[in-house]
Amino acid sequence: MLSLDSYAEKSFELWPGAVRFAASGPDAHEAVEAGLGAVREIAESLMGDADLMSRGSFDIIPRGSAARQALEAARSFGHALGAQVPPPLLVALPGAVCDEVMRAMRHAGKLSFAAATLGDALAFHVAGVVLPSDLVTLPLVMGEFVQALGPRIGEGGVALAGVNRHFPTSGVADLVAVQADSAVQAALAAAALSDACVWPSAKKSTTRINDPFVARAYETHARVKATGLMPPEDIWEVLSKGVKRAGTLREKRQLQTCAFGLKGRGRIVGPLAGDRLLRFGVSEWR
Repeated sequence: MLSLDSYAEKSFELWPGAVRFAASGPDAHEAVEAGLGAVREIAESLMGDADLMSRGSFDIIPRGSAARQALEAARSFGHALGAQVPPPLLVALPGAVCDEVMRAMRHAGKLSFAAATLGDALAFHVAGVVLPSDLVTLPLVMGEFVQALGPRIGEGGVALAGVNRHFPTSGVADLVAVQADSAVQAALAAAALSDACVWPSAKKSTTRINDPFVARAYETHARVKATGLMPPEDIWEVLSKGVKRAGTLREKRQLQTCAFGLKGRGRIVGPLAGDRLLRFGVSEWR
């Protein structure tokens, strides 16, 4: 980032929180305006599409392009997952919104860095080397994970999942982070990996879900609450379940890199600097 006028950022309130997008480079301001235009267009149909997708059926025709991309990505991901229970369809929507905004920003001109976040999903573009000054625009855990991917990450998506994230889970992992070719793909993979981290002794969550779309989407999907103490051998076994599913999805090109954190222990799949993931709260990586 060479000067203040080469950087721009904006945000726009949108389900399930706010879309935040930033860019640096010669056409940063044009890119951010293009992203804002894309968000406004998405907003016209997003609530109706979220309502449709929360019902869980693939036999729908969404109005918006982001929702249509989410639907197609979820279908492809379901095939890759095989016999395993897929995450609810709604999980794909925030990532698809980020991808749609990123496409608009990329088409606006020359950029050195661009990012679009919504909820637990991120779409990014890096031409050259990612700078620490770029990462301050990202949520802390996401920024740390992106930094751990290395200086030359190109473009793609990142997503987070786990017991304390926006979407519920049937697994007990505190945090799962995934890098994939797109934000929608990363969102689906992160949810599926979190669900894979099951612990037989975990208690089911009966907490009311405030988001009506999420509540409907998870009516028939198992969900657990955060656990207390766990035996170390159980922690490693749970993490191994997630790693096993991650290996399968990586072979099928549904993700590139991922990290799991649970009770101070962690596992990594793919090229990632675990010692940089301080906010994962992991003291021992394998």
